[in-house]
Amino acid sequence: MSIVATRKTAAVAGAWAAFGLVSFDGWMSQHAPSATIGQNAVWLLAFAVFLFVPVYFLVLGRDTEPFSRTWFLDPDERARYGLVIHRMLVWFLCAGVVAILWTCVLGWFLGGTSQ
Repeated sequence: MSIVATRKTAAVAGAWAAFGLVSFDGWMSQHAPSATIGQNAVWLLAFAVFLFVPVYFLVLGRDTEPFSRTWFLDPDERARYGLVIHRMLVWFLCAGVVAILWTCVLGWFLGGTSQ
């Protein structure tokens, strides 16, 4: 089964990033490794799982071919570029909305305490 990037998969990737990174940030504030290199390595792993890999497969798409240097002169390439930009905007909007809502829910659930 090949994964095809669509607006729906971009929305799922945005929600996944928001749920994962907001939750991970809360977890890291309580359980951060003492060494800076360890903390950076754990954050890099979280970004890979919740951001880089889903964006590559679900937003950009593996089947998206590179654009030529003169993509803006070719109507077909402009259309392909527009689709990619549209999916990126859907991802960004969905991630923002879910992050705001999830932060409010977690803040309410945890009693509004922050450390």
